[in-house]
Amino acid sequence: MLNDNRFVDEKIRLISKEKSILDTGGGYRFQKWLKKYEPLFKDCDYKTFDNDSTTGADIIGDIHNIPLEDGSVDAVICSSVLEHVADPAQAVKEMFRILKDNGKFFAYIPSTYPYHAKKGHYQDYWRFFDGTIRMLFKEFSRVEIVKNGGYFYAISFFIPGRHKFGFLLDPLCRTLDNLFRTERRNTTLGYYVYAIK
Repeated sequence: MLNDNRFVDEKIRLISKEKSILDTGGGYRFQKWLKKYEPLFKDCDYKTFDNDSTTGADIIGDIHNIPLEDGSVDAVICSSVLEHVADPAQAVKEMFRILKDNGKFFAYIPSTYPYHAKKGHYQDYWRFFDGTIRMLFKEFSRVEIVKNGGYFYAISFFIPGRHKFGFLLDPLCRTLDNLFRTERRNTTLGYYVYAIK
């Protein structure tokens, strides 16, 4: 269970110790959940990569053909991106390619989550499960996968106006998921993935 985000905290701290980090799909620097970790990255070369030039990304390009040399970065962050790309397997292959040997990779990948395309910027193509993630990351030497909630937490994201009541729904749903041990099943909001090349 990821109630206190210990897995995320631990892995992002490891990533932030690397010299060069590429945040793929992170046009705006330190978006959403990553914002609280920004101070950890003050001593590294943190760059954002996006296909949309209006985001102010440091590097603009296609994730299926990242314009960087083989083995040129120490770590990659890829948060809520793979569901938006035409070929997730090729995107993962490209991020693997640009990582140095023993490079670190951290991703968040939605599973049971509402449709969220942004017209004119990106589509919403895919949802992922345990087997899919293991297949996508099969070339990495080590892969850790942690679910973000179970059935009740995932389903709560389909409630209209959820953003207004999240402070009530989150602890209730996390409690129900713990009580019924729903994380042992496949239904989850998404997956955190930490991998080593």
